Amino acid sequence: MQCRIVWVIGVGVLTLGVMTGCNVIAAKTVSSASAEIVDEQTGSTLSVVAKPLVFARERTDVAAHARDYATIVALELDQSGKYAYNLLLYRWSTVDRRMSPPPEDNVGKLQILAEGRTIELAPLERLPIGLAKRKELHTPERGDIVTHAYAIDIATLKFIANSGVLSVRMPQETFDSPFALWEDGRKELQQFLLRVGAP
Repeated sequence: MQCRIVWVIGVGVLTLGVMTGCNVIAAKTVSSASAEIVDEQTGSTLSVVAKPLVFARERTDVAAHARDYATIVALELDQSGKYAYNLLLYRWSTVDRRMSPPPEDNVGKLQILAEGRTIELAPLERLPIGLAKRKELHTPERGDIVTHAYAIDIATLKFIANSGVLSVRMPQETFDSPFALWEDGRKELQQFLLRVGAP
């Protein structure tokens, strides 16, 4: 697949190069810090939040300082003016898989707890085209990663971005304790929503 990746991080063009068959353009803008991935064959454009939300839970039951993580990335897919919004979830861990193996691919139900409200999300049957592992989609640099995608709407994204308290659960997992917010990307999610023109 041919694609053009446009990094938007400030003002002025920084560099131009080629990577894995894609034309890579790095540019700057004042208003946001997100990325666009353009599929030149289909004409679809994928806009990616600049910083994901990362949640973690302690796993001292199996090892000291071990944690499970859930990285959540907001995306907008523009297919010839038809817009769809997704959350991309990476489930990964620093726990030795011999002590606690990664979750199965079919246990992807996600609960986002925000301001006392539980947002229930079911995974898509398959990842949309273009959501394969790549650096621009904030893929964690770990070996065992389970990836799911979820359909979501703008109103729910705005509610998440403006919530003061956030946590997540993976209720189908055997160990289903909640994940607390570990790296806060709510400000970047707000900027992403402004950039994609959310009312």
